[in-house]
Amino acid sequence: MPRHPDRQLERMSQPAAARLLASSRTAVLVAGSVEQHGGHLPLGTDAFAAMSIAERVADRLDTAAVTLGPVGVAHYHLGWPGTLTLRPDTMRAVLVDVAESLARAGVERIVVVNWHEGNSATLRGAADEAQRRFGLRIVIAETHVITHGKHPEEMEFTHAGSMETAAVLAYEAGLVHLEHATEASDRAAGETAHGLFRRPDVYPVMADFHVVAPTGWYGRPELADAARAEQIAEEVADHVVARAGEIFAALEATGHVAVHALTGPGAGAGADGAPGHGDGASPR
Repeated sequence: MPRHPDRQLERMSQPAAARLLASSRTAVLVAGSVEQHGGHLPLGTDAFAAMSIAERVADRLDTAAVTLGPVGVAHYHLGWPGTLTLRPDTMRAVLVDVAESLARAGVERIVVVNWHEGNSATLRGAADEAQRRFGLRIVIAETHVITHGKHPEEMEFTHAGSMETAAVLAYEAGLVHLEHATEASDRAAGETAHGLFRRPDVYPVMADFHVVAPTGWYGRPELADAARAEQIAEEVADHVVARAGEIFAALEATGHVAVHALTGPGAGAGADGAPGHGDGASPR
């Protein structure tokens, strides 16, 4: 299956959007980032990656994909001009305000599709506030973590390497320009340094991405293939829908929340487990 740009809320008419949100009682929120990814990938890599998967998820759930805007929390990339960032409080306020609008439209469940590690802590805090204020149930899908977890050798957890190149290929292949790649930082050194920030127990907080990659990026983008990228994006969308459905059903079974099971063509699909990050998810 290809992308589904028709699932983007802003491309819909008001009556069409209202029908989808009311009938599904579900919305898919999209969170990404605008930050440097060397010379071969666009600044909007994380935003495009998240939207590519979110459209597929929304199509499976027969609802709309609602963007929070392309910019995320990425201050540690500001050493490279062109990077944009939001303060965590700003992003939190945007999510809460959008969630209120969706709740007024009849939405009860929200699936947040995120591709950017720097957003993770802010998204969790914002989701908690929105749940308490508007009676919503929100789950967060860290789709970069899912992608790597499913194919750890093929989809390397670097910055602007094979995984992110594949993500852009699955969104719009013409945005990838390997011939314009700038000098890569040492991959082994980058993986070691990045690993410090990705530890799940005791970890530092990212202040400047130069400590990971002095040139801004590291990895092997040449390993990505457009056809394979499409297959992986589909797998990740299936995983998100299946896991979200399981979670909503499990929470409903506890009797503590009034939610309805997800419906849609992909809701029953199986999915392999993948590691996740909590509030301490470290940024790329």
